[in-house]
Amino acid sequence: MGDHGGGFQAIQEYFQQKYCRFCSNPFRQEGIELLRQEPGVLVVRVTCNSCGHPLGVAIVGTNMRQERHKPKGLSEWTKRDKQRLADKPKITYDDVLYAHQFFQALGSDWAKHLPEGTVQA
Repeated sequence: MGDHGGGFQAIQEYFQQKYCRFCSNPFRQEGIELLRQEPGVLVVRVTCNSCGHPLGVAIVGTNMRQERHKPKGLSEWTKRDKQRLADKPKITYDDVLYAHQFFQALGSDWAKHLPEGTVQA
């Protein structure tokens, strides 16, 4: 998959510190698979080698450049953001699980769902 520097190794090390929610065993290096490499992004699939349950697919940014300051909490949001989001319901734990299942179901060819020209092969 080409040279991805220490980015993939760092991702492996990160996930090896996490534990499977089904069997409580730590994820192992063999269960962390590089699916795709884009400029500044690595896409990995994480699966538990002990019980076989997938953690899912992670899209990890690898650019080390300084990013614009992002709001940390409601007090740092702009007035426009507060107004725009005021009537929206809070995201629940189930919302996160549903989103995880949705992205996992896209598979390794997830880019086919994006508008033409947004992903470079």
